[in-house]
Amino acid sequence: MAENTDQGNKAVASPAKKKGMSFGLSAFIVGLGSIIVKLSGLIRDVILGKRFCDEAGVFRAAYSLAFTIPDLFFNLLIGGAIFSTVAPYLSAQLAVGKEKKGVRTISIFVSVVSVGMLIICALGTVFSEPIYNLYALGKEDINPEVLQLAAKASKFLFPQIFFIMLAALCNGILISYRKFTITSFGPLIYNLLVIAAIWFFGGNSRSNLVMTTAGILVATAIYFICQYSFGFKHLKQFRFIFQPSDKEFLMLFRRAIPILISASIIQINTVVLYRFALQFGELHVWGYRNASTIWQIPYTVFVVAITTVMTPELAGDFKSKMFSKASELVSRSLKSALFMTIPSAAIMAVLSVDVVKAIYQWPSSNYTDDNARYAATFLVGFCIAVVSATVVHVFNQAFYAIGKTKIPLIAGLISLVMTPVSCQILVTLGAGPISLSLAYSFASICQMIMLVIAYCRNRELAPRGILKFLIKSAVCVSVTAAVVYVFNMFVPAQGGKLMQLGIIAVKGIAAFVIFFAMAVILRMEEATFWINRFKSKIFKKKAAAKTAT
Repeated sequence: MAENTDQGNKAVASPAKKKGMSFGLSAFIVGLGSIIVKLSGLIRDVILGKRFCDEAGVFRAAYSLAFTIPDLFFNLLIGGAIFSTVAPYLSAQLAVGKEKKGVRTISIFVSVVSVGMLIICALGTVFSEPIYNLYALGKEDINPEVLQLAAKASKFLFPQIFFIMLAALCNGILISYRKFTITSFGPLIYNLLVIAAIWFFGGNSRSNLVMTTAGILVATAIYFICQYSFGFKHLKQFRFIFQPSDKEFLMLFRRAIPILISASIIQINTVVLYRFALQFGELHVWGYRNASTIWQIPYTVFVVAITTVMTPELAGDFKSKMFSKASELVSRSLKSALFMTIPSAAIMAVLSVDVVKAIYQWPSSNYTDDNARYAATFLVGFCIAVVSATVVHVFNQAFYAIGKTKIPLIAGLISLVMTPVSCQILVTLGAGPISLSLAYSFASICQMIMLVIAYCRNRELAPRGILKFLIKSAVCVSVTAAVVYVFNMFVPAQGGKLMQLGIIAVKGIAAFVIFFAMAVILRMEEATFWINRFKSKIFKKKAAAKTAT
């Protein structure tokens, strides 16, 4: 029945989709952009550690905390809804030839949330001090100087989120039109400008910290202007239309509310875990930030890249009632993402200290072995989340694409409760700092289980062949982890920085080669696909050469 429906609706595929790049090429471009952006982000953190280099870690901790509340406000208002609401809705309208309707509704959406964001930014700037003092409620061992510095620095970060919102809205619209190159490489401009602000203004004083966040505000404004300029051809048709009573807007806004709450849950958990980190000292706040940045590298590069392409395409397929194609798309996306994040998690677990040192410990920095050990401890706990968060993100985006936003919200609320409760239990039992990342991973697992059960209830849309894939992946990753562990015992990363990087690189490459080889032996489609594609290219070239002669 689904196959007949697919064939009967091919005629309504959007012009944008027909002319767009293939799924594989689009995912590759988004992934490549994510890698470059992530590398620039790591460089930013290394320079940040060099410029804010007080031994007590007060300014580093203040800088990290300064972003938490503005980011929370951003997610509460618009953060998660930008991509998960705007892109699927506009893509669906394009798929059925209703571009004008989609443009008008999104114009109203952008106008209303912009006005709301301006008000929130103003309130946050004025009341930043009492807001940040909430961190100290019931916690007498938290350093008040850190909170005061964070509150001062955040006065420029609240207006900064307004420009982040505008840039993100541009990206959401452009993704609907399959303009993945602009949206993938644009954030590199932002990171480079932020690096410049940290380099020129960073230092161990209150004025340096405030000047740095002021520079970041300017960097964000320039980033938005660039994104708007790059996508002007499509973005110029959107106008300021403040009509909050519009029926189509209200429908879209009701769909967005669960997404807003779901997105804010992630940031609320971050705020809660930072508060726990403060109990262990300012250096643990910096270590938690470092570990959080590292585990999200494979998550962003592979998972977010794949779902960025999947979401608008799935929305169009679902709107056009091509259910079997939608099921295949989710299956392929989930397997492709897990095929890369599973070995990544194993490598980070086995080589946690080496990975942290490779990224953050440089001769000119004051990143000590203790700093590396703190971050590595958190990183080990996060390794489970690398896999579970992959599944969560794929299914969240799948739900958003088909317009069912309440289930991800319920799953997110479960994680919101589970994170602080499990963290407090682990801390009470004496597990130490790793309690933070283990609690996050445990909550992510609970969220994953609920999403999988709920989505797979619809058999037409449910992904296929996942259990078989997971069994084979478990065999591959077990062999990979064992070999890398033994290799690491006999060949530790030592010597100069270049020697350390070389040894770690060899271990990482060897791990992926082993995992890929095992996947080929077990005949996993994700591995054999690239081999068959390579063979087809070679044979085509040979056939073309024979024809020419």
